[in-house]
Amino acid sequence: MSVFERREEPPFLNTGDYTLYRPYVREDFSECCAYCLLHEIVAAGKDNFELDHFRPKSNPLFASLADDFYNIYYSCHVCNHYKGSSWPNAELIDAGYHFVDLCRERFSAHFKETADGTWAPLSKAGEYTEARLRLNRLHLVEIRTLLREMAQLRNEDPIDWDIPSNSQINRLMRM
Repeated sequence: MSVFERREEPPFLNTGDYTLYRPYVREDFSECCAYCLLHEIVAAGKDNFELDHFRPKSNPLFASLADDFYNIYYSCHVCNHYKGSSWPNAELIDAGYHFVDLCRERFSAHFKETADGTWAPLSKAGEYTEARLRLNRLHLVEIRTLLREMAQLRNEDPIDWDIPSNSQINRLMRM
């Protein structure tokens, strides 16, 4: 089972302005970044989030997907910046290196959170994604560590990254 479940039908047929999908994409991603998995509340709020073309619209192979609802992901600014228009070439894909797609894959198939807050890649796709998106940048590691410490202080389970983090983070932040 994947981390994120997209709705079965697009909310409407896009008329060429994919930005109209924003509220629906935000909802499908439970207000969490498709890549670092942080919820808006700990990732500088919804104004820090953008619509990302998972398969880059600038790549001629994917130009037809520019307005495809299912190719549009919710991403924090930093993850979207690092991903940019990058996409692995055919040789890398054949060798198993690709961006982990958490709309189709489980987090735990590609990463394991370690005690120090880093995500250890468990697959070639995990290695590729972590390296390209810098998923172990200091800020993310510090937030994961704080969330783990909050859970321990409250005698609660740590964040399960195989499900959207929104309700888990909100639970930990309750007074």
